[in-house]
Amino acid sequence: MQTQKPIHRVCKAVVLAAILAVPAVASAGKGASYGSLRNAIASNNRDSILAEVERAEKLPCAPCVDLITPLIDHDDAAVRDVAAWWLAKRGIREQVRDQMFARLTGADSVAARNAAEVLGRFAHPDALMPLELAIHDDSLSEEARAAAATAVGSIGDYRGKDVLEGAITSESAAVREAAARGLRNIRGNVDAVAVVELLGDAEEPVVREAVLTVGALREASGIAALSDVVRDRTLSAMVRRDAAWALGKIGDGSARDVLKTVEAQDESMLVRGAARAALGALR
Repeated sequence: MQTQKPIHRVCKAVVLAAILAVPAVASAGKGASYGSLRNAIASNNRDSILAEVERAEKLPCAPCVDLITPLIDHDDAAVRDVAAWWLAKRGIREQVRDQMFARLTGADSVAARNAAEVLGRFAHPDALMPLELAIHDDSLSEEARAAAATAVGSIGDYRGKDVLEGAITSESAAVREAAARGLRNIRGNVDAVAVVELLGDAEEPVVREAVLTVGALREASGIAALSDVVRDRTLSAMVRRDAAWALGKIGDGSARDVLKTVEAQDESMLVRGAARAALGALR
C-alpha cells in the first residue's frame, strides 16, 4: 500500500511551486538600472521607454539624468511627458527650470513647446510669468503658445487665473481652447465669467472647452449663451450634449423650457438624453 504524505507537506509543496511559478517582474518604481534605461532609450520603442522610465522613478542614478534629459525633445508626447515627470522628482529642478525659461524666449517653437510641457510637469508657480510671456509671443508657433497656456493650467496656482483670462482674447484658437480648459484646473477658482464669451466662438473646439468649464464651475452668467449652444444644430451633437449637461450642472430653473424643447426635438439621442438628465437636476 502507498504511503500517504502528511497533508502539511503537500500544502507546503503547493505553495512553494506557486511562488516559483510567479515571474520575477519588478514592481512599479523599482527594478530599473542605468543599463536597462540605456537599452530602452536606444530601442526608441515608446512602450519600452515609458515602462523603463517609470520603473526608474526612485533609482539613485546621477548619470541617468544625461540619458533621460534628451527625451524631453522626443517626437512622442507621452515620452516627453514621462521624461519631464522623472526629472521633476530629481534634485536638479532649478537647473532644468532655468534651461526651460531660456527656451521659452528663443526662436525655436518646438523647443519652446517642449519647455512649456516640462514646466507644466514641474508645477511651480515661478514659471507663470515666463509662460505668460510665451503665450503672447507672436514669434512662437500657435502650438507652442497653446502649450504654454496648457502648462499654466497644469500648474494650477490661483495666480494663473489672470494669465489664462488674458489668453482668452488671443487670436489663436488653440490658445483660447487651452485657456478655457486650463481655467477649470486652477485651484480655488470659483467662476468662469471670462469664459462665457467663448461660448459664441467661431471654432467648435473652443466652444466645447468653454461649455465644459462654464458647467464645471457652475457659472450662472453663462445660461443664456449655453441655451444658444444647446439649440445650435450647426454644432456637433457632442457639443450640444455637453451644453445640456452644463445647464444641468448650473441647475437654474430658467433653463427648463429650453431643455424641454431640446429633449423633445433634438435629432440626437445623446442630446435628448442629456437634456432629460439635466431637467432632473434643475432647482
